[in-house]
Amino acid sequence: MFLEIVFRDLKSSIVVDINRYVDAIRSVVPFSSKINIWKHEIYFSTPIELRYSREDLVYKVYRGGVYYWPPGKAICIFYGFSHSYTPVIHIGNLVDPINVLSSIEKVFDVDVKEHTPDTMFDRYVEVLMKRGYRWATPLRSGEKVLVAYKMDRERRYSISISIEPYGIYIESEGIARFRNDLSTIQELSRLKSSISIYNYARIDISEDSYIVISANSLPDPNDFEKALKDVEEALESIEHFSKVV
Repeated sequence: MFLEIVFRDLKSSIVVDINRYVDAIRSVVPFSSKINIWKHEIYFSTPIELRYSREDLVYKVYRGGVYYWPPGKAICIFYGFSHSYTPVIHIGNLVDPINVLSSIEKVFDVDVKEHTPDTMFDRYVEVLMKRGYRWATPLRSGEKVLVAYKMDRERRYSISISIEPYGIYIESEGIARFRNDLSTIQELSRLKSSISIYNYARIDISEDSYIVISANSLPDPNDFEKALKDVEEALESIEHFSKVV
């Protein structure tokens, strides 16, 4: 089950992939709430009441994980290096790249509803599904975009994909904030050298100033798959980024 969290003022949304307690969560949507921020986490209260056992509780969280916090009946999404305040229940994963959340700096009213992915990108969705991705089509300033993620051998891969008639652009989650200082430039040069073996993947900067792995391809599913495979392999080579636990 996909849940879409729509930020009313921004005309934008994020999507989370719920894979536990699906029936209990589906029974209370849609609903409205307010996003709050704590450390590297956003959370919002819900009408969800889960029946759980002590064995369902976890004491550590991972980047991109979605959790239920029983004391506040809240859904919590972690996008950095912080952990939960008290024990939580893992219920799913964020589909969007995590750096989408790091730009949230204030409380927002949100509408939470079940998400149905748009079929407009089906030609390329087949490639994503073949490579094991879960995908969604959230809003960015009122426009549908294509995002996808997968968990593989304790690694998280999440990408955004821009599809134009003349080509495709793939961008990974943000690795770190770009800083125009000597140590950052030196590290980028090292990373650039290490992934220079790939035909498509390269070190890049996102529009919100994150260091990312990006690639582009022709508007052809076969070329798109080659570029996507390159991005995955480049991310694997950066051990500290893609491994989440």
